[in-house]
Amino acid sequence: MEATAPVQDQGLTHRAYRPVDDTPARMPVSGGVTSRGPKRKLGRAKRGLRSLVVAVTFSATLTAVAFYVSGPGSSTDETRAPSAAMVAIARAGSVAAEAVMALAAWMVWAEGGLHGMPGATLAPFAAQLLAAAAWPALALRLGAGWAGMACCAAMAAGAAACVRGFGRVNPVAGDLAMPCAAWAVLLAVMNYKML
Repeated sequence: MEATAPVQDQGLTHRAYRPVDDTPARMPVSGGVTSRGPKRKLGRAKRGLRSLVVAVTFSATLTAVAFYVSGPGSSTDETRAPSAAMVAIARAGSVAAEAVMALAAWMVWAEGGLHGMPGATLAPFAAQLLAAAAWPALALRLGAGWAGMACCAAMAAGAAACVRGFGRVNPVAGDLAMPCAAWAVLLAVMNYKML
């Protein structure tokens, strides 16, 4: 041990002696694929991609169906009918915003944030999604402008809460939720023009 004393004095740590052999560090499991083999990684990637497609498609489809069911819009005594261009812009923007919000929610879900912090992530996302699905029926079909404004306020509040909650889990997901809050404000301006 006298030979290692100068080495230890120089700040290097003493390492245990291990003979060099040709055996691999991990023994292959049955079937010849290790636990981190390429087939397992490919399967996990396919499942992740499948869940992403389901999440984005569900959210965007729910919003598109809500617009389809509500029709082109109607006028009442207190509101005027929106133009076809305004409805088309609202439809396209809402579907796109919900798709982006679903992508952000999926990113949080993939990291376990929806289950770990449901009050800060899942609840605002669900509230924002329901308000976005209710807006076309209230503002376009029924012509209830003030109820539509309440939906826009709920969408903006839910999206702002998602920015904060998603940002704690994944900063990119929080950044992706920001345009949805901006879209809710823009939709409120469009809704105000219909009053």
